[in-house]
Amino acid sequence: MERSLSSADVKDYVKMAALAVRGLAPEVALDLAKRLGISQERLSELAQIAKTTLHRRMKDHQPLAQDESERIIRLFSLYQKAVEVFEDEDRAARWFSSRPKALGGKTPLEFMETEPGARYVEKLLGRIEHGVFS
Repeated sequence: MERSLSSADVKDYVKMAALAVRGLAPEVALDLAKRLGISQERLSELAQIAKTTLHRRMKDHQPLAQDESERIIRLFSLYQKAVEVFEDEDRAARWFSSRPKALGGKTPLEFMETEPGARYVEKLLGRIEHGVFS
């Protein structure tokens, strides 16, 4: 059970697929919440993991289910992309709570709740990285 993820991990799609099947440790999700500066409750909403389920998996030392792990990997990979773009973890975390015009008044975190929304946030980060006004 993988207890941490790195920026190199999320670029290795074979490894990420295997980790999703095996299941991530709940601590990976909690570490992501800390990096993003959000509560465990907000992370539970974003990753669609009931707060009680997350706590039970931690208490019982059980891995996250495959679908839960996939959602955490999706969020973590977007976080890592933002760190690359903004070249700073704090700036990246703040951006996820900002309201870019390109998202019509919503935060990137709100968009990341769905797969299509996460893909749009990824495209937006690419535009920012390449200097396209967003």
